[in-house]
Amino acid sequence: MNEASATFAWGNVLEDFALFRTLSPEQRLKALRAMGRQDLMRGQMLVAQGEPSDSLFMVLHGALAVRRTGDLEPLAELRAGEIVGEIGFFANVPRTADVIAIRDSSVLVLTRAAYQALAEDAPAIVEALLAALARRFGKETARLTPIRASPKARTVALIDGGYQPLPSDFDRRMREGLSAIDAEIVDPTRLNAMFPGRALDAPEVADWLNKLEHAAPLVVYFGGREASPWARKAVRQADMVVFACRGDAPAAALTEVEAFACEVHPTSARRLVRIHDRRSREVSGTTAWLARLPCFMHHHVALEDQVDVDSLIRFLCGRAIGFVAAGGGSHGTAHVGIYKAFRERGVMFDIFVGTSVGSAMMAGFAKNLEAEDLERGTHEIFVRSRSFRRPTWPRYALLDHKAFDRALADQYGRDCRIEDCWRPFAAVATNLSTHNLELIRSGLLWQAVRASSAIPGLLPPFYTPQGAMLVDGCLIDNVPLAPMHQLKSGPNLVVHFGEPAAELFDVDYAALPGRLELIAAMLMPFRKKLLPAAPSAVNVLWRSLVAHQRYDILPTAPLDMVLRPPLPLGVEVTDFDRHPEIFYASYLWARDAIAAREAEGNLAITAILDTGKPAAKRPRHIVDLSSDALSS
Repeated sequence: MNEASATFAWGNVLEDFALFRTLSPEQRLKALRAMGRQDLMRGQMLVAQGEPSDSLFMVLHGALAVRRTGDLEPLAELRAGEIVGEIGFFANVPRTADVIAIRDSSVLVLTRAAYQALAEDAPAIVEALLAALARRFGKETARLTPIRASPKARTVALIDGGYQPLPSDFDRRMREGLSAIDAEIVDPTRLNAMFPGRALDAPEVADWLNKLEHAAPLVVYFGGREASPWARKAVRQADMVVFACRGDAPAAALTEVEAFACEVHPTSARRLVRIHDRRSREVSGTTAWLARLPCFMHHHVALEDQVDVDSLIRFLCGRAIGFVAAGGGSHGTAHVGIYKAFRERGVMFDIFVGTSVGSAMMAGFAKNLEAEDLERGTHEIFVRSRSFRRPTWPRYALLDHKAFDRALADQYGRDCRIEDCWRPFAAVATNLSTHNLELIRSGLLWQAVRASSAIPGLLPPFYTPQGAMLVDGCLIDNVPLAPMHQLKSGPNLVVHFGEPAAELFDVDYAALPGRLELIAAMLMPFRKKLLPAAPSAVNVLWRSLVAHQRYDILPTAPLDMVLRPPLPLGVEVTDFDRHPEIFYASYLWARDAIAAREAEGNLAITAILDTGKPAAKRPRHIVDLSSDALSS
């Protein structure tokens, strides 16, 4: 490609970028002619911390990480249209950080000499550049206290994991689901049709891929099984790699393409998808797959319908629907009633995170249990087993935990692991060994619920094999919305029972009975009714544990819908025998709340309810992944 045609191609790619939008075609062409192009392979450094700042860069396509020497986490990620190195360039100071390509990328380079010549020849271009910088600094200032959220991928490489061939039905369903959201599918056949005989790293191919990424909500590269040049290109080009696998994890060494993908992508940028013929409450063997291919998150997909494929695609494009469930003792069955109301509207939740009793309910939903199943389980765990009505000698706790442990193991399965649940799940506990929040995403399911529900004083802590002491998560985060944000992007339903304002109690302190009076009252039912209507000791303990929480300052994003269901009067946090009443009242209330917010045009409820509607099919050309024209 000659210089004139190359400049024209860049102009077409850059015409949507904010920096160039205000320029005339002549000014844009003049600016582009002043710049050079530099292509970077994944892992290649653009600038190094401490070196002279003699150039300014703009990302043409790909992604770059800004990282200070010695830091593990990047300060920022820069993508198409963003400016790189402006601080050192305009302040004329050495580079303040390393900038490294985390995808195959290209940048435009404006040297200091070229900038000075451009400033004299076309002052309007310099004004546009400075205006873009001002907008950038304004945006960064507004984000001084950001919500830490899971990064959203724009490009995904889908490759085969293990040695067992994948069903053609998975390929078909993925293409149908991606087509429904206007995602771009790129494979060797399509690429060869667009650019016959062109090398994969040719500038025109890179520009076309950049244009796709800029316009589409998601670009998915179907890489296949073999470690071909195309598969390697797909892995290098992607923000995230997805291993699709079938059957049991092989004992053999990693395949060549698996090894390459793990070398290129850190664990945080990998996902595992296990493909099954039929949907079940739990599977087995996921831990072995994750030992082979450590990943940030894993998913189970059944091929009997499109439900699980659509859930996976929502994760990939940052639209997964989460359910965040707070703790609250017997109030927890309100989560079940609200879940039932949303399921009746067709909503499919993709991931569940809960604290304390919220974790108990969310664990059941992660196993594909429905509301009625959870209602029966609640009765078995908290009523029939009398788990919270078995006092013991107060050496380790006030209650005997053995009945509670047995009931949890019976309901969730003594050997069921979190990794084998059908939907992603996390339980929040407080780690008293490190004084930090513990997000439990692996291990035995019943033990995760037990650790998350270990109310200090009432139940003994849960001790891990590594020696950590875990207690109820409400001590640190009774409404674990922030952990959900860290796990994924997209809308969330958030249910809690915190008081919106101060709650006053009409209790005469002097009327509180002493030990002997209380024993007498408890032995004589008619005198028991004369006791002051003050909260119980357990209720006071629970209120004390969550007293530091501010429910009016939850870290909500625009698509987080917070619900606080009203509860029947007089319900204590230990009134588990009233669970049917709480369940039904919250179900009826949630149906009305959903309808009311829908009528208001609430953005969060609209985003959540969209999962219950069939995706609109849009015509697009989808090619078959059969050609190996670019694999040699």
